[in-house]
Amino acid sequence: MKFLLSFSLFFTFALVADNHDADKPAYEPNVAEYYVSTFKEGKDMDDMMKWVEKFNTWAGETDHFDNYAAALLVPYYHSGEQPHDFVWVGISPNPEEMHKGNDHWFSNGTKLLAELNKILDQGNQTTYTWQRTVSETPSGQNGYVVYSDCKLGEGVTAQQFYDAYHAYAVAAKKLGDVAGRKMIFPNTGVPSTWDYDFVQAVSTETIADYGKNWTNFWNNADEMPELEALQELGGTCENERSYGIVSVRG
Repeated sequence: MKFLLSFSLFFTFALVADNHDADKPAYEPNVAEYYVSTFKEGKDMDDMMKWVEKFNTWAGETDHFDNYAAALLVPYYHSGEQPHDFVWVGISPNPEEMHKGNDHWFSNGTKLLAELNKILDQGNQTTYTWQRTVSETPSGQNGYVVYSDCKLGEGVTAQQFYDAYHAYAVAAKKLGDVAGRKMIFPNTGVPSTWDYDFVQAVSTETIADYGKNWTNFWNNADEMPELEALQELGGTCENERSYGIVSVRG
């Protein structure tokens, strides 16, 4: 984001899927933690993936992480203002599950943390967020995501925007849209310089799908009153950056 990835964030991105009526905005909010990470000199992704194997073995020995999904976001297009090698995104269905896992990590993960600190620099940004699904890719899986920082239009609430955004997504899907979308609301660990209302995440199963979806959008934009209604709410989004998604758990 400068903030979220500046942070960028999910979900395989293996996010948690909800059963829902496709024509109603019935997705429940979930929570996610983002760790912006840089390698120590001489360390690389091979070292990180070896650590991930150890983490998954350790996490599998308890039920504290049964509902925890995680992915690594690898920078693709970004400004370089906040240099980083990847972002760890961890997702839980609710705060209780997230903090249950955090408690176990703080109490029993000392050895793993020490090994991680040999791979990554310390002091990078970490942020806790709420997020709500607007739409999902056909498979529910994601391999590429584009984030942007957004401000709501004057007098427009997040719920009003979500409802209009969901209606647009439903209409777009009928015209061949294959993108997953989220509204992400940073909660804890937010930089004091971040001056936006939410982070928008648009994801596709592959990088190629993102390009195809872009073409589909412009070919069908004139046929969508739902898009016009969304645009009438006003607001702006900027600071776009994109990431490849590597699922590591869930």
